[in-house]
Amino acid sequence: MEHQGDSISRLLRAWRTRIDARTLPELRWVQPRPGRRLSQAHVARMTGVSEGWYRALEAGRRRDFSESFLARVAQALRLSDAETLTLFLAVTGRRPPGTPVRPCEELPAGVRSLLQQQVSYPCYLSDTAWNVVAANALMGEWFPWVLRPAPNLMRWALLHPEAREQMLDWEDNCARQYLAMLRVAANSDPENAELRALVREILDADADCRRIWSEEHDVVEHRDGHVFRLCLPYHGHTEISVASHVLLPIQRPDLRFVFITPLTD
Repeated sequence: MEHQGDSISRLLRAWRTRIDARTLPELRWVQPRPGRRLSQAHVARMTGVSEGWYRALEAGRRRDFSESFLARVAQALRLSDAETLTLFLAVTGRRPPGTPVRPCEELPAGVRSLLQQQVSYPCYLSDTAWNVVAANALMGEWFPWVLRPAPNLMRWALLHPEAREQMLDWEDNCARQYLAMLRVAANSDPENAELRALVREILDADADCRRIWSEEHDVVEHRDGHVFRLCLPYHGHTEISVASHVLLPIQRPDLRFVFITPLTD
């Protein structure tokens, strides 16, 4: 039997019993008129399922509930964002779909400060469509393209001629990796118009990318720990090997905090 200390069953009951059923517009025309107590039957009615189906959720007996049903439960119980996250993680193991992304103007000051204070390694912040929203000074010295208007990692790496000179083994170590990441992103967020437009732009613009896209079926979520070779003007066009490290700021999980560290013997 599931431990009831802080189980989702206990939390659901607590969230339900804190609501005054008399205040809910969804129950205004229900007869007989509900009293203060919000019942399992009320929640089932508000979410469009049988009472037994909702009861199974509250009892913790099933784990095959749909995301749309859980979203309706969150609405019916007036859950906060943190409570909704807890419900989804407990039942599905995943975050709620369509979590709103705050605009990049809301970049936490502490994250920006941490980025700018890095003096040993190039690092940058990119969003879900690989727009570079901030970079430290060393990143600009290694990769001057991040200082151009509206810098985008995918556009530079896959479409700009200098990327093919600076990213050694461009097709295997760059293009195939980045296109595999685009496959994951495009399928994980099909409603993201900017991502769909980015994929179309890259495939329409470059024959090599179209060929690789049609030949390959690999998927890669990120390049954390990936080792690749560079030949940059900053290093006098001397070949160096580096590794990328990807962090997710807890305040902005829609951003990637990427460090690039040189490898030594």
